[in-house]
Formats: sequence, C-alpha cells, structure tokens
Amino acid sequence: MKLGKRFTGVICPILTPFDEFGKIDIKALQRLVEFLIEHGIESIMPGGTTGEGMLLSIDERKLIAETVVNQVRNRIDVIVHTGCITTADTLELTKHAQTIGAVGASVITPYFFTYDDEALFQYYITVAKATSDFPIALYCFPGNAKQRISLSLFSRLRNEVDNIVAIKLSDPNLILFQEYVQAGGEDFRTLCGVDALALSALSVGSVGQVSGNSNVFPEVFCNLYKAFAAGNMSEAKRQQVLINRIRKVFKDDLTYFKAAMKLRGVPVGDPRLPLRKLNFKELEEMKEGIDQLGLL
Repeated sequence: MKLGKRFTGVICPILTPFDEFGKIDIKALQRLVEFLIEHGIESIMPGGTTGEGMLLSIDERKLIAETVVNQVRNRIDVIVHTGCITTADTLELTKHAQTIGAVGASVITPYFFTYDDEALFQYYITVAKATSDFPIALYCFPGNAKQRISLSLFSRLRNEVDNIVAIKLSDPNLILFQEYVQAGGEDFRTLCGVDALALSALSVGSVGQVSGNSNVFPEVFCNLYKAFAAGNMSEAKRQQVLINRIRKVFKDDLTYFKAAMKLRGVPVGDPRLPLRKLNFKELEEMKEGIDQLGLL
C-alpha cells in the first residue's frame, strides 16, 4: 500500500472543543483546525485520547471526524482515531472514517478488560479485513488502555494483512521502540507518542510524533522535525529541550492543553466530566510557566 508522506511528521491529536453546555463546539473546532494548519501541522487526528474520544458517543465521534475532514478540505491529512471498547463500534467508526475521506484510521487496543494476543489479533484482523483498502495504525498505550501489542502479535498482524501500515507507541521504553522499528521493516511507519522522546525516537527510526502538546505549541514540534530532516542536530536538540519545558508546564495533561488554548487565542472550553478543569492555583502556575517559556 503506497503511503507517500502519510503517517509521518507531527500528527496532532486534536482537542475536542465544548461549549458552555458541554456540547461539541463546531465553530471552535473549525478555528482550531485553521490554527494548527497555519502553524505547520500536516496531519490531524480527531477522536483520540487528547480529543477525549472515550468520553464521546459514537455519533459525536462521527461529528468531529466529519467536521475536521470538511474543514481541512484535503490541505493536510486527517487520520481518525476509531478505537473503541467493542469490535462492532470500532468497525463502525473505521468504515465511517473511510467513507468521509480520511486518509486512515488509528485504532487503540480495546480497554478495561484483559485480552490475550489471540483476542487482540481477532479484534484487529476483523477491522482490517473489513476495510482492506484503508490504512490502519495500531495504537499501543498500555498506561491508559491496559493492553500491550506484543512483538509477536505485531509480527503476526503485519504478515496477515497489508493495510496495517503503522503503529503508535505511547511507551517510554526506547529499547522496545527500536525493536518495533526493526520488526516493522523499511515500508512500515513507527510513530512515537512520548514527547520527551521525540528526538531520541527519530534517531532510532521514528517517522512521526503524535503529540497532544502540539495543540498548544505546534510550531515547536514542527521546528524539531524540520531541523532533524535538515541534519541540524544542534537546533533539533534545542527544540527538544523546549518541548521538555513545555511538558513540565502542561504535565502532558489535556486539561492543561485546553486551558492554554485560550491564551493562544483559540479557546476550546473545558474538559468533559468526569475530567475537571484547572483550579485557580493550577491556572496561575500554568500561566507563569508559559510566560517563562517566552513563546507567546
């Protein structure tokens, strides 16, 4: 399956804006899409962890996917996160993503219950074979979703179907990351989901960073990738240090991302309950941290 530059570079798992009544704010979502495009993002992923996808209904997830695709108008790539707790819902959202014109889907492991490799194999194969001409990225986030995609399962899936083309690893184990790069081969896309390892992962074969922090400061992540591609390692290292400082301010927490977007002039409302918004002290500390970054 020919991918070109898809599933590479900085992939922003876009926040889901809510209005004062807790409903999806379509206009705010459209403004956020434009903000990300203007600041260099070349791939957007609606419905992921940072987008509070697991707190949205199936219809809401379809709505945000359609809104992003329609707003993007083929200017950049849209990779829809379609993973759900059930195979049926995952399949429904993946087929929907293909129908509306997304370039691919990201599918997290089913969560809450414990699944062995055979169960996960059947889950992914069911979705992949039902959308055989649609690129799919595996999404491994054991810290949140409980399950791991083992190397043996990964290799089995790679050998079984052609449309599993990428894997996003949200795991700080860089040694393990290298093993997936090697097992995937040259035509496979291994993506890093840990911002602290963005540059390190690139050095061992990562082709993309899926970064929640990039909602707020997309230009920093794009600058790192540009510097690395140009062979300017001193600048790439400088951008990684800046990313590390950003992470300390935001704690890799979407609640902070949402609060910070107002400071960037693109308000997106509060998180959906049971996630809570920042209290006064947290908000003031965040503002002070952003001031010290010197990026606004």
